[in-house]
Amino acid sequence: MKIIFYPILYLLFSLCVNFSYAQDYNVFTEDMVEVKLISSVTKVKKENFYIGLDFNLKPGWKIYWRQPGDSGLPPNLDYKNSTNLKSLEFKWPIPIKEYEAANLLTNIYKGNVTIPIEIAVEEYNKPLNLQSILNFQVCKDICIPFTTNLFLKLDSGESNYTKYFYKIEKALSKVPLNYKKLGIKNISIAKDSTKSLLLSLESALDFPEGIIEIFLENKDEYIKINKITIHENLNRKISTKLLLEKDIKDINNLDVIFVKGNLAISSKNIRIESTKSNNIYIFLFFAFIGGLILNFMPCVLPVLLLKINRILTVDNNKTSNIRYSFLLTALGIIFSFIFLAFITIFIKHITGQVGWGIQFQQPIFLLFLILILVIFSLSLFDKIQINLPSKLNNNINKYLGNQNNGVAFFEGALATLLATPCSAPFLGTAVSFALSSNLYITLLIFLFLGIGMSLPYLLFILFPSLVKFLPKPGKWMIYLRYILGTGLILTAIWLSYICVSIIDLAIFIYFISAIILFILIINRLYLKKYYLIFIISLLIGNIFISYDNSYLKYKYNKIHEKEWIKFSNKKLLNLIKQEKTVFVDITADWCITCKANKILVLNNSEFKQLILDNEIILMRGDWTQPNKEISDFLHRSNRYGIPFNGIYNTNLINGYLYSEILTLEEIRQSLPKLHSSNAK
Repeated sequence: MKIIFYPILYLLFSLCVNFSYAQDYNVFTEDMVEVKLISSVTKVKKENFYIGLDFNLKPGWKIYWRQPGDSGLPPNLDYKNSTNLKSLEFKWPIPIKEYEAANLLTNIYKGNVTIPIEIAVEEYNKPLNLQSILNFQVCKDICIPFTTNLFLKLDSGESNYTKYFYKIEKALSKVPLNYKKLGIKNISIAKDSTKSLLLSLESALDFPEGIIEIFLENKDEYIKINKITIHENLNRKISTKLLLEKDIKDINNLDVIFVKGNLAISSKNIRIESTKSNNIYIFLFFAFIGGLILNFMPCVLPVLLLKINRILTVDNNKTSNIRYSFLLTALGIIFSFIFLAFITIFIKHITGQVGWGIQFQQPIFLLFLILILVIFSLSLFDKIQINLPSKLNNNINKYLGNQNNGVAFFEGALATLLATPCSAPFLGTAVSFALSSNLYITLLIFLFLGIGMSLPYLLFILFPSLVKFLPKPGKWMIYLRYILGTGLILTAIWLSYICVSIIDLAIFIYFISAIILFILIINRLYLKKYYLIFIISLLIGNIFISYDNSYLKYKYNKIHEKEWIKFSNKKLLNLIKQEKTVFVDITADWCITCKANKILVLNNSEFKQLILDNEIILMRGDWTQPNKEISDFLHRSNRYGIPFNGIYNTNLINGYLYSEILTLEEIRQSLPKLHSSNAK
């Protein structure tokens, strides 16, 4: 009997020992804290696995993060007496920032907190015996240091998850991850002063809701942030100003941890760039020059003719009238640019994305602009006269002085609207800087754009005697008015062409009919027999179209250009991986500068031969209508408008970008930068 009993007893004893050895640990307990080592797995694993340093603190007590701040010490684990341990790495969850007495800022944990620890063993088929000495302090009104021995033993064999697995996983979810893994496209730091930084983040996904917290380190040195000021808090972009405790003039790189809601990201060794404020004067100059050049761009030519007409119709004998008229036109331009800036900021706040000229993608804007142009042109042909109610007209005249001065303001506004599809030299650089900056810089850049564009008017305000150098009024002015009207009608036709490419032709016919009715009604022509018959016929025609407009279904087709492939970001990346060189052109029907680039360069036989000789693939994107893929591509390239032209290959993954006004010489000079054997 004993022969059978002892072997059974031995087996039972062995099973008990193995079971306890599968996961064995001890617990350190005091009145205010309980701490132990816990494991997510029951047995040693071949791949790395996680254990946790688990603290259970009584209310009011706290421990410190790895960078405690102005006071305190973090937990420290000495594990040199362990066996079968290859490496051990703490994964610190995001702490809470708390001010203590004397305005001391500390980074702490409260309540029940688990600090995950990543474990790698030397041999996975042997047990792990983690023997450690833990030094830590818990604080409330006073700090109490503790030293204790903690151990954790894990046997080898087939492993399962323990009851602590989800607790450790939850703690790991609060550990910052590399920003590239969480959809953050870019993190930049610029030095605003020796004690302040500008931090900016751009994301491919919407940021979650929540409070923003930021932690800075320079290697192992903690950089205390006294104040975080939010400049922009958009869906996909956040800009902040960080006021620091100490001088950082000798620091060139920083490690950053950024937290918002359930998002926690980290980035190592970010280079501190030169502050934008040092360069703001350059961009203001670019904005001013870009605005001035807009006066001479093709898209503003019809309004330039209106400007000439305005100058010639001013009473040259009254200096005050000259100055007042030009002042109103200049204010019309400047206020329109400020209005565009606020619209831009609003769209950025709602969508996180915006671009120069994108209002031309919206049919409502196009239809409104067509209406304004038609009214202006018909008034120049003396075919329409808008008679406002006498009371309203008196109120307007009270503020504007006379009808002509009132029109002068709206001429300035119209010039601004028609200028937006243009990209003059310097303009793209200034606008890109404005749209990637905070609210105040955006407003400032747009203000200088307006001042630059209104400079000719400002000169006449300062020197009204310049009017004397203009031609004397005469019969030729009648023909000039016809030229003005024709120019505006042609502009309206161009906008109609764009509008039809975006909306249904039947809808556009409704709109044109509405304009005709509006003109006839305000001029009271509906009282005349022939016009009344025309109005009735127009209404019947629209009713018929509403009943059946199938024959008006207009499919807008572009001329197929076989040498160009359709833009696709995925296709572009694939071609680059195949070591191909790709020339990218982003264009739109409403972009006048794009049309000029096509005529002067891209459709040029010399350009085509250059592309053929260097085996370059041509890729074109159409931004006439809203296109998220193209918008994202432009923003990643730090461009917020078109035309966009760039060349890409394995050596230029981010592309070599050309200026808005494209030239063959610029393209030719860029080819050696490709550093490829097929560049000639």
